[in-house]
Amino acid sequence: MRNLQAFPMVSRLRRWPAALPARLSRCYDKEMMFRSAALFSLLLVSVAALAQTADSSQAPANPNAPKSFHDALLNVTYFYPGRFVADPAVSAESTSTAADGKPKCAHSNFFANSNAPTGTSSFVLSTIDGTCPNVLRGATQLGPFIREQIIRQLKQYGEPTVTQEATKYTIDGHPAAIVLASVPMPVTPTNKLPTITYAAKACVLGNIPAKPRKKSDTVEPTRHVLCYDFTTPHNDLLTLMFAFSMQFDNDAPQPMVPGSVIR
Repeated sequence: MRNLQAFPMVSRLRRWPAALPARLSRCYDKEMMFRSAALFSLLLVSVAALAQTADSSQAPANPNAPKSFHDALLNVTYFYPGRFVADPAVSAESTSTAADGKPKCAHSNFFANSNAPTGTSSFVLSTIDGTCPNVLRGATQLGPFIREQIIRQLKQYGEPTVTQEATKYTIDGHPAAIVLASVPMPVTPTNKLPTITYAAKACVLGNIPAKPRKKSDTVEPTRHVLCYDFTTPHNDLLTLMFAFSMQFDNDAPQPMVPGSVIR
C-alpha cells in the first residue's frame, strides 16, 4: 500500500464535472443510509452511534488523550480525541451484503460520538472497495463524489448549503479532498429551537496511483477509497477535526485535516 495519504491543500475546484451517474449515486446512497441517518439522529436526540472495535479504552481519564482504531485489512490506523466514545448498544452490520441480499458498496468501519452540554459531535470512518466497481470508480474522483454525497446525505434533513467547495490535498502522499456543508435541522418535540448541523466529508485514496513511465505501461488501479464523515452542532467545533490523524502501514501518523485546509 505504501507505494500506491488524506488531507496539505493544493487547490479548490471551481468547476464540477458532470454529475455522477444516477444509478451509481443511488447505489452508494442506499449503502450509506444507515450511516448518515444514525449520524444525524445523534445530533437531534443525542443518541449514540457505533464502532466495530477500538484499540484503546472507551473512557480515558484524560479526554484529550488520543484513542486509535486499526483497520487490519488495509493496515491503516486512525487516531482520534479521547472524548469520542463508541456505544456498543448500537452495532454496525459487518456482513458484506445488505438486508435485500445485494452487496454493500460502502462499509462503515467505525462510528463514535462526543456528548457535551452544547451538543453531540460525531464521526464515521468507512471504506469503499471493489465490491461495486462503478461506485469505486466514481469515488476516485474525490471532489465531485464527496460534494454530491454530502449534499444527498444532508438533504434528508433540509436544504443543505456547501460552505466550502472541494479542497484537494494529500495525506502521506495519498490524494485526498474535503467538502464542508451545513443544514438547518427540523424542529422536533425534543429540539424545539431551530438549529444548524455542520458537516464535513473527506475521502482519500487507499493507494497512491503510480505514474506510468511509458504510455504502454499499465496504471495500477485504486483499490480502496477511505472516507471520513464529521458532524457537529457548532461551527467553532469543526476545529475538533484537527485532532484526527491516520497512519498508513508503518509510516508516521499524518493529520487527516490539516489546519490549512479549512478556511
